[in-house]
Amino acid sequence: MVRMKTLSCIALAACLVAGGNVYALEIPHGGPLDKRVRFIDYKGAEVVQLVGHYGFSTHIQFSPSEAVQQIAMGDPDAWEIAPVGNHIFIKPKGKKPATNMTVITSRRVYNFELSAHWSQNGAHSNDMLFQVNFRYPEEIAARAKAEAEAREMQARLNQSDNPVPANWNYWSKGSEEVTPRKAFDDGRFTFLTFTNNSEMPAIYVVNQDGSESLVNTHIDPENPDTIVVHKVAAQLVMRKGNSVACIFNKSYDPEGVTNKSGTTIHGVERVIKGS
Repeated sequence: MVRMKTLSCIALAACLVAGGNVYALEIPHGGPLDKRVRFIDYKGAEVVQLVGHYGFSTHIQFSPSEAVQQIAMGDPDAWEIAPVGNHIFIKPKGKKPATNMTVITSRRVYNFELSAHWSQNGAHSNDMLFQVNFRYPEEIAARAKAEAEAREMQARLNQSDNPVPANWNYWSKGSEEVTPRKAFDDGRFTFLTFTNNSEMPAIYVVNQDGSESLVNTHIDPENPDTIVVHKVAAQLVMRKGNSVACIFNKSYDPEGVTNKSGTTIHGVERVIKGS
């Protein structure tokens, strides 16, 4: 009988530990300059615990890319709430401040557990929260990736001032008005040279399903009659008004390997030649 009671106590303790993990709260951590300005990573499936103080307000700041749309309070009489853009200002006012708050923004949902008490040390209480700033690890990682890709692209563009042709095997069909007089690629970018002083056409890439997508380009600063297309493709389309032309990369390989032996197809003439 004593053994059964011991086992029951152990099982109960295990349940309490498991329950504690289920209902764990996220608590904002103090910043490097002032502990009253705190930071917390956004996790949509967790509840944030905020402790307020009577006579003091707390400023909650969300991502600049979102705006507060709706706030739901468990006890709306317990707190004063003032939303402004991507900010919320909260201040305890009721005798029973313990409640929950759900904030719906234009991008996310936030859940809070609120409580409050009178400060024993004025504005210098250990748990005082003047400001809580949400951080978004996924956004930070995506921004860092985009910045790295932009730097890599700029480095490539800087290298394209004096490109080394790897493939001249381009053929054309369509209006001469928008057909480049020279085309080649260096394995990364495609270079299309047009007649001097002519109006440059818009450049589109032809997708596998036959649809067209506008492709990123820039004008070569060293050769203003040349459009640099930021990719190598099997087929490109030039459009200007009612004038349309296509160029075909007969050495295109989706694996990125240049094949020097291209052959023509019916209705396509090789009018673009390298030197």
